Parts: sequence; C-alpha cells; structure tokens
Amino acid sequence: MRNEAFVKSYRGFTLIELLVVIAIIGILLSILIPALNYAKVQATAAVCLANLNGLSKAWVLYAEENDSDLVGSATYDVTGWQTQDYPNNNPTSQRRVKNFVATPQDENGQSRNDTVEDEIRGLERGGLWPYAESEKIYHCPSDKRYLNPPVGDHVGGGSWGLKGGYRTYSLGAVYNGFMTASNGWATDEYKVTVHRIGQILTPGHKVAWVEEHDGYGYNGNTWNFYLNTLSKWGDPFAVAHNERSTLGFADGHAEKHQWQDQSTLDMAEANHKEYPTNGETEDILWFRKHYVPTKMPPEMRAVK
Repeated sequence: MRNEAFVKSYRGFTLIELLVVIAIIGILLSILIPALNYAKVQATAAVCLANLNGLSKAWVLYAEENDSDLVGSATYDVTGWQTQDYPNNNPTSQRRVKNFVATPQDENGQSRNDTVEDEIRGLERGGLWPYAESEKIYHCPSDKRYLNPPVGDHVGGGSWGLKGGYRTYSLGAVYNGFMTASNGWATDEYKVTVHRIGQILTPGHKVAWVEEHDGYGYNGNTWNFYLNTLSKWGDPFAVAHNERSTLGFADGHAEKHQWQDQSTLDMAEANHKEYPTNGETEDILWFRKHYVPTKMPPEMRAVK
C-alpha cells in the first residue's frame, strides 16, 4: 500500500502536459524576445542621441573659442590640418584649417587604418578632441563595422586599411569643407559653404552632422549631398534606429528624424553613393531645406 501511494503521489507529467508547458514557454518567448530587441534598439538610439548632442555642442564651442571659425569638415591629413582657399576659389587668401578629426594613423603618425586604435589616434589629433576627450562620443553602439574588414570597392586594404570604420558621425561639406568649383566635385555645395558660425541662417533648423556607415574602412573626408539635382542623394547615411537617423544641428542640439520614403531606407541599406530618389521625394526635399546653411543662389533655388 505504501509503495502504491508513493507512486501515485510522485507521478511525472504526462506527454500532453509537457507539450502544453513547452507551448506556453514558446508563446512567452515569442512575445518577450521582440520586446527585448525593441528595448535594445531604443537604448542604443538614446546613447547615439546623447553622443551626437555632445559632439554638436563641442562643434559650437570650438567656434566660440576660435573667433567664430568652424572646424574643418574634411579628414585629409594625419596632422588634422588642410590648406583651404578662403573665400571660395580665391587662391590669394589661402589659410590653414584644423579639421574635426585627422586620418587614422599608426604610433608614428603614418597613415594607417588596420586597428581601431589607429582610427582613435586620428580622433585625438582632430580639432574637436579637446572638447570631447573620449572616443565613445564619436561612435554609435549600433555601428559594428569595426568588428569586420572593409566592404565595397576597397576590400583588401590599401589606403583604407584592413579595419571597418569606428567613427559613426560625419560633417556635411558645406560646413567649412574643401569644396571648390574646380576640385572635381559636381554637387554645388561650394556655392553655399560657410566658414564661420555666424554665417549660418536659423542654425537650430540646419543639419550639420549625419550618421554615416561608410563601408570602405572609415568615414573618409566630408559627407556630400547633391544640391544641383533632386533625383539622387550624395554620400549614403545610416538609418539605424527603427527607420530613423540621429542628426546633429548647427545650434548644438541633436534629434532623431523619421524618414518617410522607401527609397531613403533602400539607400541606407544599399550604402551606395549617388543613390536615386525616384524624383522629388518628401525626404530629399526636407533634407535639402535643412542642410543648406545660408541663402541659396537663384539657380539653386530653381533646381528640379
């Protein structure tokens, strides 16, 4: 009798009961995992927003402490400096401009991009480093390129190196870039390039910084946007936060922007330069309005 009672008291689950429990666990996981992924994306976006807020404020502070001169938006040299014509296309008034970052480099200051440390050395030699003093402010946690080799036309090293990019954020060429009518670029950005912060009209509405996931190895030189056409983007930018991008504005704040057009999302996914927009999309019209920092010449206002 005791043995029979013992068996009855401690009998295991039936097969049906086990299947029901497994099914319930599966349902709970199907609900929980997407929620956790969403929370992770939201947390990453919050860090990205804080980073770009800090970097945008450092950009404004640099100008305030350097007679209103904007830090250069290119990444030409290991020293962080470039020679620039000022005003545009005036070779008689060349000046030296400190760029916001320098080219990735080795311990001896020679151009190299084979490790994350190489790129961080370039950050440290840039004009914004004294105002940021942390490599993390230049990097969005969702940007994983540094974990892999470069992709695209420059696979295999060369001047772009062996390591994917670490710096996520780039400055538009119109903000003290190297654009001139004769340097080979056909974007018309040189016509509206500003060199001093006081030249920017309504800075709280003008985009200076973009997220860029350049696959070549690092985000080289300025970020470019075609102003002489409405049918294509220039350099691609990243859409990394639920169809949103984090953008930094010329008054020192940053915000997340929701894109509306599928072609914008396709451009970010493809990561190709000069991606077609399928005409005057809502996104490209919005960006054009919020990117140009000063008054546009009549021929640019008439662009179709």
